[in-house]
Amino acid sequence: MAQKNSLYWACQIGGWGTVVLFWFYYEIRDHGPGAMLWLILLEGVGQILVTDAYRRLAHRRGWLKLPVLRLLPVASLAWLLLVAQYLLMAYLVFKLRYSGCFCGDVLLGVVSGGVRYHAIWLLAFHLYHFARHSAATEAEAARQAQLATEARLAKLNAELNPHFLFNALTGIKALTREDPARSRAAIDRLAELLRYALRQSDQPTVPLAEEIATVESYLALEKMRLEDRLQVNWALPPSLDPFRLPPMALHTLVENAVKHGITHLPDGGTISILLHDKRSTWSLEVQNDGRFQVLQHQGTGLRNLRQRLTLHYGESASLEIGPGPAPETTVAQLIFPSSV
Repeated sequence: MAQKNSLYWACQIGGWGTVVLFWFYYEIRDHGPGAMLWLILLEGVGQILVTDAYRRLAHRRGWLKLPVLRLLPVASLAWLLLVAQYLLMAYLVFKLRYSGCFCGDVLLGVVSGGVRYHAIWLLAFHLYHFARHSAATEAEAARQAQLATEARLAKLNAELNPHFLFNALTGIKALTREDPARSRAAIDRLAELLRYALRQSDQPTVPLAEEIATVESYLALEKMRLEDRLQVNWALPPSLDPFRLPPMALHTLVENAVKHGITHLPDGGTISILLHDKRSTWSLEVQNDGRFQVLQHQGTGLRNLRQRLTLHYGESASLEIGPGPAPETTVAQLIFPSSV
């Protein structure tokens, strides 16, 4: 508040001070060194006090919050009153200073000055507050939008964990019937995955290296159940430091490939995970053996992931899934902007 007041008074004194210097110049030019400069200085102080009184009244009456159409008649009336007091002040000063006739060119010059000075003052005053109000409104709208986005992301993350847990438990249930001893190791793997999911659920993005470590744990868990029916190929660059993505994003694609692809093949198949780094985008590609199915494109996990991508990146990130380049294969691709 003190900073705003300092700026206001600097503008007041600077603006009216410039006008007073203008008056000084003409007073000295027309009447010589003996001109009554102190009287002109009092005129400037008087205009500062009058315009400040309008400022206080505008704040007290809430005029600064009025829409333009409602403010216009108020500001117009104030402008006429300010010009009228300026005219009265000039009349009194003129009589005191010169005892002459206040008419003709003198009257026209005074009216012209009052109209001009106070129009500029009112325009600057209200434009400043209009700009401040607009900026505050936009900032509040952006804050509310951010809060809404964070709430929706939190809701999506809350939905993601039960979905992930259900799929993982279904896999362990099948393993329990086949090999109880290995199912205990699978439960330990599941505990690691749950710790990661819960720890990352409140973060918009995570390092790719952390996500890959979690996917490796998930694939190890599935390999306990599927054994040689599940093969995995990785094609990643040596350094993963520049890359970040929403938590569980890659995991969702890999889980989708296992659930809808590999488990439906009697002899199993291969999942390939590739990273493509281009100039303006980078992408993660998950290829799996198995014919592409429309259901695979519409699952809960993928729908959740698409919503999270939209909330966090807008239109600059996308998820594409469809038939792969080779027969009887499916490919899913996450595309991100390189600047993120």
